[in-house]
Parts: sequence; C-alpha cells; structure tokens
Amino acid sequence: MARNRINMNERIQKLRNALADGEKEIDAYLILNIESSDRINQRYLIDFDSSLGCTLIMEDRVVFLTDSRYFDAAREELKQPELKKIDSRPVETTAELINELELGAVAIDENDVSLGRFKKLKGLLEGTGIVQLDGTLREIRRKKSSEELELHQKAADIADRAFSHLLDFVEPGISEKDVALELEFFMRKNGADCVSFDPIVAVGPRSAQPHAHPGKEVIKSGELLLVDMGAKYGGYCSDLTRTVYFGEPTEKVKEIYQLVLEAQQTGLRELGPGMSGRAVHEKAAEVIEEGGYGDNFDHGLGHGVGLEVHEGPRLSETSEDTLEPGMVVTVEPGIYLPGWGGIRIEDMVRVTEEGCERFSHAPKEEIINPLEG
Repeated sequence: MARNRINMNERIQKLRNALADGEKEIDAYLILNIESSDRINQRYLIDFDSSLGCTLIMEDRVVFLTDSRYFDAAREELKQPELKKIDSRPVETTAELINELELGAVAIDENDVSLGRFKKLKGLLEGTGIVQLDGTLREIRRKKSSEELELHQKAADIADRAFSHLLDFVEPGISEKDVALELEFFMRKNGADCVSFDPIVAVGPRSAQPHAHPGKEVIKSGELLLVDMGAKYGGYCSDLTRTVYFGEPTEKVKEIYQLVLEAQQTGLRELGPGMSGRAVHEKAAEVIEEGGYGDNFDHGLGHGVGLEVHEGPRLSETSEDTLEPGMVVTVEPGIYLPGWGGIRIEDMVRVTEEGCERFSHAPKEEIINPLEG
C-alpha cells in the first residue's frame, strides 16, 4: 500500500502544478464520477475504483465523497483523502461541500462530465465559478512512471502466454466465440484482473473487418485467423494482435503478411522521442502503399495505452502528438481485403530515450501455422 500512496501524492502534485501554471486561477479540481462517468481519472488520482465517487483536489486537501456501497472499503484502503459519505444525491452533496468551503473557482474536465450534470452543478453552486478544462489530467496520464510500466509489462506477459495457449488449443472446427471465451478464461486464470477489451476473433473473410465481433463461424483449413486481445493487470492494459493461418500459406498470404510485418518493423524503427505521431504513421503506411495495398490500410498505426486501452497519444495521419519517453503506444498496421481476409500485427511498446522497447514478445517474424508439427 505504501507504494500506491507515494504514487498518489506524486500524481496529485502533477495536477496541482498543471493547474497553477494555467492562465486562470483555480481553487480546486473536481472529478465527478457518477455511474462510472469519470472512473478512470478517479482511479488514477487516488487509486480507488468505484462506480460512484466525487473527488475534490485542493491546494492542501483532498476530499473523496462516496456512498455506503464503497465507504467502508475506501476507509480501509485510502489513508490520505478525507472521506465524506453521500446519499443518493451526489451532485447536490458535492455542491454543498464546495459552497461550504467558499471556493472561488472549481475546474472540471469538460470531456468527462455530461451537459446535464454540468448544468445541475452550476445551478447549485453559490458564488463558485466553474472552469472547463480540456484533457488536462489525460495529458498527465500519457507519461507513465516506472511502477506503471511494470504493471503494463505484467499485463503484456499474460497476453503473450494467452497467445502461446491459443496455438496449443486452436484447431479447425472451433468457433470464433469459443476462441474468445478460451482466451478470456485463460487470461483471468493466469492473473489478469479482467480483459482490456472484448477479444476480436475473426476467421476467413471476416478477418477483413478490423473490429469484428466473434460469432459462430468456425475455423477451417486454408483460412486466416486474426486475434486481437489484451489483459488488464493492476488496472493497466495490454494490447496484442497476431494473425495465423491454418495449413500451408499461399503465396498471396505470405506476400501480404511480410508486407504488414515490414510496415510494423518500419514503424518500430521510426518510433522514438521527438517524433510526431503523424510521421511514424506515414513511414509505416508508405511501405504498404509501395507494396500496392495503400487503399487497404485505412486506420491509424497505433494509439496510447494506459488505464484505458485507447488513450493518447495517437499514431495516425491526423495526429498532432509528439512522442516522449514514458509514453506507451501500439504499433499495428494491417491490410484488409474484403471477401478474402485481413492481416494485422500489433505490439505494445514504451517510448525510451533512444527509441522504443516492446512489451510483447509473442512470435511474429513469419506467419504462424497452428497445424505445423
């Protein structure tokens, strides 16, 4: 528990510093987590997970408000924040506290509070202004501490083991849904809190759908199988995609697989501190374009990963992000041919001072054939 408290203090101080450096005078930052609306930021700042909780960060105090479902657990787990129990009126109770403290201005993230709750809070405050911020805490979350990177690595290790398990159990006749269920069960059984997202499992022509939902389709010899999965450990996510083929790969399968692999390796080589997300994407996309399949790669090269499986920074043709050491991103080019199938290869990496390092180590150098041997 001591390590988590230290991290909490450091994170709260980063937020306070960011607020102090802003143009507007702000007395407190409010996380209004109602029905999980801002659950991730609450987890990040005070290391407590609940579907309801209002956190008020001031210069010298932190107050956490929650209801009877979580109050006893919060009292046991949280040592620093002051605790206040709320009833079935979270917005009203939070407003009452702010009014009692006579705060001049409270900041909220406009991306995490619904318009209805914003209007309700504003109408209840007496003399306190609301400053709307755009992603301040999300920006802070982009750069990971050594403790966060360790949790990412453990999550990635679980996903790697799940892929090895997949190669052992998967065979023709098994459905996409059965594969997804087996992967989720394996990851949970081997230490995952849960999956980072519902696994994407697609066979044959359905693998041309980048985000296909597992269905009743069964694996057949002579077909592709695309699997995109991730584990969550200590709240932090992993993300891994591999494509396998059942039987002896055709020349077309080999050609497209090697092209996707080359594009991914190019992206990994280009990725490093100071590079823009747009430039890294463009370098990888050029490989696919020159290979004749430019129209068949129509999503971004990658995205940030943290407490959420999709967060900043972005690697895409429209990205305005600049990469910095400590950021965690995916590199996942793909080629998708409707009616034929799709191939995607994805690794999650950390940005370092020199370039990047992979979290995931599942085999990928040539297309995996589960029927070999």
